Amino acid sequence: MRINWEVVKPSLWTGAGGVVVGMLLLSNGFGFMSQTTAEKLAAASSEKAVIAVLAPVCADKFRALADVATRTAILVANKDNSYKMREAFPEAFITLPGKSYPDSDLTAACAGLVLAPPKTANLQQ
Repeated sequence: MRINWEVVKPSLWTGAGGVVVGMLLLSNGFGFMSQTTAEKLAAASSEKAVIAVLAPVCADKFRALADVATRTAILVANKDNSYKMREAFPEAFITLPGKSYPDSDLTAACAGLVLAPPKTANLQQ
């Protein structure tokens, strides 16, 4: 039995095109994603949650330091440069659990809380 490639070739190309269209439809149309992408999104989301919890603790510890005025001046002088803001914080305050280096997102969040004006209760009657 001989294969008539003139008939089979268009079918193969149609099948390959269908696979590509199906993959695009699954990923974009139905929200399917690979396990690696899902893990990356979950890690980023959990890191944001950890930073949201640790930033107020960092700000409270920062305000309790003996040389808070000097460190706050460093923060104000470098408020546009998160890398230089690290100099104002002890490294342990801005290092995420399980990491060995300061986190720039935690530094920015903590500095934002330190430099933000204190919130007061609105007690209007």
